[in-house]
This record gives sequence, C-alpha cells and structure tokens, in this order.
Amino acid sequence: MRRFALAAGALALTMPATAKPIAGQPSDDLSIQSMHNYAACVADRTREGAIELLALDYRSPEYAKKVNRLAHGTSGYCAPGRDYRFSAMLFTGGLAERLMVEKLDAARFANLAAYDAAKAPLEARNPTELTAICVVRAEPTKTWAIFQTEPTSRGELDALQAIGSTLMGCVPSGTKMAFNKQGVRAMLALAAYRMTQPVATAGGKPLEQVTGQ
Repeated sequence: MRRFALAAGALALTMPATAKPIAGQPSDDLSIQSMHNYAACVADRTREGAIELLALDYRSPEYAKKVNRLAHGTSGYCAPGRDYRFSAMLFTGGLAERLMVEKLDAARFANLAAYDAAKAPLEARNPTELTAICVVRAEPTKTWAIFQTEPTSRGELDALQAIGSTLMGCVPSGTKMAFNKQGVRAMLALAAYRMTQPVATAGGKPLEQVTGQ
C-alpha cells in the first residue's frame, strides 16, 4: 500500500539553539536523494500546479491543502509503491529548485536575484526567509552552484560550506537558528524562486530594508 505523509512547516528552520554552521543530518542519503528526485518529477509532471502552489503564501490554509493535493496527486506516477515522509519545506524547495534550474542559467539567475528599485518590495515572512534572501542577494553565484549539485554529494557539501560564513552573517541579530544541509538548500531555493519571478511580489528593497514578521 502506498503511503505519503508531509510534515507541517514550509519554512520552519528556527530552533532553540544559538546560530551555528551547517551540520549534517540524520536522514539517510538515499531517502534525501529520492525525495529530491520525487519533487523534480512532480514539478515536471504538474508544472502549472507547482507554479500555482509556490505563488501562494505558505502561511495560508490554501497552501497546506495544495501541498498535499500536489504531492498525493502525482505519487502514483512519480513514486509508485513508495512510502514517503518528509517536511513540506523540503518538498516545496525541491519544486522551486526544479522550476528555476530548467529555465535559468547562472547569469540570468544572478541578474534576477539582484536588488532592483523598479520592482515591488519583497516581504520576508519570517527570520528564516529573511536569512535566505540575504544569502541569495549576497552570493547569487554560490547559491546557484548549490542547485547544480546532487543532494548528499561531496559537491553539495562543498557548495554549502562556501556560503557558510555568509549564512551566519545573514542571521538576524538575536535570532536563534540551527541549520542542516537539506534544510538550507530548500530555504535558499524557496527564497530564490520568489526573488526571480517576474511578478509584483518579486524583487525587493535593499537587504537592510527587507522586513520579516
């Protein structure tokens, strides 16, 4: 019997610990790779649905419902007979990454992620997203490099470590956070996706003016 479960929390990386560098994760590598491939398959299979989902505010009830509909709706094709259990953040981060990688290159990504006064302000909806926006703006090339690596690979670890000091510097003062590899990759993908969309919510103010809630 196929079973598919998603944990709540699209951007829930804030933890009761002092800010510290990226650590490893207890999840086994094959599970992380499989989940990443599943999200890519869902994005390919139901592209418009993925775009509609990522355009929603993750704090809304509609978002949670659409995550589950999208995940369940393609499980028979993308993961026949598999048993998945992972966070909504990792799933939606995988969707966002796939949609960006299929249509952008490094130069285009950096251009779209850059601050543009002509674009509408981008609201950072919590400290995690504020941190991710800061990292992407400060290191677009290094962020893009993360998305070119295979999950759990040595290349991914090297690419994540390359933004480690920037990540620590982007954590809002007084905020307690801890990070793991798959969580950082997902939060960067979700923030980068918002920043690179040619819609009213894309773009933003200079980093010091981006506000969180």
